[in-house]
Amino acid sequence: MSGEEPPFDFENPPWVKNYDRHVPPRVDVPDITLHDMLVDVASRYPKAPAVTFMGETLTYSRLVDETLRVASGLRRLGVGEGDCVAILLPNTPHFITVAYGAMAIGARACLLNPLWSPFQVEESVRSLKARVVVVQDLLLDRVKRLPPDVDLIVAGIGDYGGGLFKAQAALGRILGRIPGAPRRAVRYRSLLRGEPLAETCSCDPSKTVAAMLYTGGTTGTPKAVMLSHKNIVANIIYQRVWFNRREASDRVLGLLPFFHAYGFGSILGLSINIAAHLILMPHFDPERLVDLVLRYRINLIPGAPTVYIMLLKRVKEEKLARLRGVAEICFSGASPLPVEIMKRWENITGCRIVEGYGLTETSPVAAANPIYGKRKPGSIGLPMPNTLLAIADPMEPRLLREGRGELVVSGLQVMLGYYNMPEENEAVFFECCGRRWLRTGDIAYMDEEGYFYIVDRKKDIIKYKGHSVYPRYVEEVLYKHPCIAEAAVIGVPDPVVGENIKAFVVLRPECKGRVSESDIIEWAKERLGAHEYPRIVEFRDELPKSPAGKILRRLLREEELKKRGAGQG
Repeated sequence: MSGEEPPFDFENPPWVKNYDRHVPPRVDVPDITLHDMLVDVASRYPKAPAVTFMGETLTYSRLVDETLRVASGLRRLGVGEGDCVAILLPNTPHFITVAYGAMAIGARACLLNPLWSPFQVEESVRSLKARVVVVQDLLLDRVKRLPPDVDLIVAGIGDYGGGLFKAQAALGRILGRIPGAPRRAVRYRSLLRGEPLAETCSCDPSKTVAAMLYTGGTTGTPKAVMLSHKNIVANIIYQRVWFNRREASDRVLGLLPFFHAYGFGSILGLSINIAAHLILMPHFDPERLVDLVLRYRINLIPGAPTVYIMLLKRVKEEKLARLRGVAEICFSGASPLPVEIMKRWENITGCRIVEGYGLTETSPVAAANPIYGKRKPGSIGLPMPNTLLAIADPMEPRLLREGRGELVVSGLQVMLGYYNMPEENEAVFFECCGRRWLRTGDIAYMDEEGYFYIVDRKKDIIKYKGHSVYPRYVEEVLYKHPCIAEAAVIGVPDPVVGENIKAFVVLRPECKGRVSESDIIEWAKERLGAHEYPRIVEFRDELPKSPAGKILRRLLREEELKKRGAGQG
């Protein structure tokens, strides 16, 4: 087929017939900024609970008031339209008021990972030309290398969270466990003493960068993704329609980090849009998570596969069963969810897991399984309304009519581009069939009903004796072993076969010492092709993960290469 011949009718794509009855193929996306969306919601639900953090609850009226006061404070510090406000915070109310306050004056909320080293923070602040850095006082060691012309705003751990939490913070300072600022700094609380911003920025939602988020870096050096207000608002509207939400009726778990696209768009952004009550959980504790769900009657639980794996591993089944009738919808994203984990979770809790797919570059959601209709375990589901997915040639700018290839996306939620990286932008975008397409780097296929399946990351494919081996498929099989809690599969260089297949395995506690590496290999050998089963198995107590819970195969590969390099030396 020619490069300009569409593989299907873009106006009537094959997946639309499988949408839930309440989901239209197209929805209107309002021309509104994220900060004005918050102001609008607060004007309609001023007394509704917006955010709860460590026992303290902020209403929407208070949340928007403090957001606009922070906006005024940033302006007093000289922050203007287009400037970058770097945010180095966990999931606390500060994050919301600073991010939305920055956007209210036309600045960019630049979201940094609190786990980064001082060197990584310095590099990002310099490359983004950040005007201000906002950091929690417990993380001050991360900003000790900041350039001298960057202002520092310190958010106190005791600013929110109720009397006991504030008393603990005060005691921590007295005992010297909370470090002092390494330079002259402005306290977050001082920003709240000024007058609230009288008029928010009337920015063009389609052209104005609202936020800059870093990709997970699972395939190389992290890149700053520029998302416009329109990108994020469109994605929020799609999710609201898809999940059939009503305003001021939901309680949402705010566990996954807001500096990640999943947390920023699918949890924080969606919660504000539907006037939900967002219960923040800045640190993952399986037992406490269940307690919070039961205490606040949380009905929407956004998670990652690791969250569900750890809950099943560390919380007794009878306690998890108490979630039945409380948790209405459980979401899973950030990485593929093993089918066996999905089945076990649903059997115990009764909470249907809706698996979706997205990227930082797509704000983030591009596809999801229906919440009521046909769900195909192992599939990422159907494209969101107004969104086209297709299979492309991995090397050429053309779409394929059938078979496997690279998954590509076209839609309003697709990013403006990577910040200051023209070569990367040229590599990731192409024009075909009258549309602009984003390459995802995932190898996928579409079935006859329009459901999409991820086979693997383009760069993760293992070449064993010339055969293509897909780590995700091998992992899916390993998860069926009754003793395996977590698994990650990589290729390791081998002079004879090209790449050998190695599995890193975390055993369930009751199986440790009872199952050997050779037992796993023999078990897998019976269930996988001769070119697919792991030749090497290594037991680990835990696997390296991103803040969003994605198992990082890249780090495992790097470890292997270092070991082999040291051995050769």
